[in-house]
Amino acid sequence: MKPLVEIQRVGSHAFTYRISAFVAGAGAAGDSGTFDSLAFCLYDAGASLGPYFPTVELNMDGLFVGSCPVDALRRHPKRVAQRIQQHFQPA
Repeated sequence: MKPLVEIQRVGSHAFTYRISAFVAGAGAAGDSGTFDSLAFCLYDAGASLGPYFPTVELNMDGLFVGSCPVDALRRHPKRVAQRIQQHFQPA
């Protein structure tokens, strides 16, 4: 199973996420709360996945962003958020 974190921007400084899996028949987990920064959103997603998965696929506003070590979401969420924001500018 390979988890997918789908991040949605719900305001100028508000984000939410949903975790799902690339497994036939697997349903998505419930939505998270709302976070006031992308870094907090990423950290919470990483904490939710815990040590059970080495990597995660990331989508932001419906676009594939890439793969990331789950540990990086927990230990360096600001760095991951900066890289996403540098390379991903929504229309």
